[in-house]
Amino acid sequence: MRQKSRDNFTPIGKSYASLFQRLVQQDMITSLLGYTLDPHSKSFDPDVRCTYHSDVQGHSIEGCCALKREIEKMIQDKLIMVQNIDSEKTSSQADMQTSG
Repeated sequence: MRQKSRDNFTPIGKSYASLFQRLVQQDMITSLLGYTLDPHSKSFDPDVRCTYHSDVQGHSIEGCCALKREIEKMIQDKLIMVQNIDSEKTSSQADMQTSG
């Protein structure tokens, strides 16, 4: 049986919602259209919506693996850079720079 590999995402030091909004403002990313979730899936949560998936009901932007993968690709491609200002500060005090 084949095991699903776990994604390892670079800590971004801020919420994915705020980073997504910043990337939208800089025309580096857009919401995806036509995405739906199976309401019978065990991970489906009717109380949350994902901005990246055009406010589709069922998962939050903070838990959106598709968005995290897209942001990770941008980090790997050096389109955005996550910087930890001071290694002794908490990760919430890290900053993100874009190349655009």
